[in-house]
Amino acid sequence: MNKAWLQTIPGLLLLGAMLTKLRDTFRFEIPVGYQDETGFHTGVKPAAPKESFPEFW
Repeated sequence: MNKAWLQTIPGLLLLGAMLTKLRDTFRFEIPVGYQDETGFHTGVKPAAPKESFPEFW
């Protein structure tokens, strides 16, 4: 019985580990947020206050 294929298993595991590490190295995430005069803020920009008539009208 030929057992040469058993010698390739460690090499395949090593190759898989190297490819996984390479993939994780190039994976990046883009932060969600906005930038104003004071810098970058994560999250959603607060809504501008709505103009309304004075209450005594």
